[in-house]
Amino acid sequence: MNPRYLLWISVPVVLSAGVLWLSAQEPKGDARSAINEGVKVAELASQLQNREKAIAQKEADLRQMEQRLTTLQVTLDKDRNDLAARERAVQEALTKLENLKVRPAIDPQLIRTYEAMDPTAGAQALRELANQNQEVAVALLAGMTPKKAGKLMDQLAPLDAKLAGRLSERVGLSKPKEPGA
Repeated sequence: MNPRYLLWISVPVVLSAGVLWLSAQEPKGDARSAINEGVKVAELASQLQNREKAIAQKEADLRQMEQRLTTLQVTLDKDRNDLAARERAVQEALTKLENLKVRPAIDPQLIRTYEAMDPTAGAQALRELANQNQEVAVALLAGMTPKKAGKLMDQLAPLDAKLAGRLSERVGLSKPKEPGA
């Protein structure tokens, strides 16, 4: 039990015992002083009872406040955990988004090979490549000279306009991977 509660309980008990002990003592002096002392004892006993009631009420109020604080603490902890989970989810989403914006490094030989191809055959090959790995297709297009990439996209657009649009968008939104990253 909390020492504070023991103090609140023991003080009134000790005072009550003291009052009872004093009232059990033989009266000294005349009858008038005995009556005055009896009145004082009764008055003190009444004050003590009132004090005990007030203390009991304060204890009940404290218990209610502790329960409310416990409930609020649980709610606060739950909200804090939810917020931390949301923050982690947002950070993961931002990381994924940043990774989508960075295109991988492509071997320059592959870029030169696609640039040397006939635009029709290159468009077919780019379409297959994009279906397998869109990031490589984006990096390949981004590494080509704009003129040769334009010819390739001219041939790709009639084959698969949606794919051509997605590749163009990804090339425009991405940036080359930094060396050493």
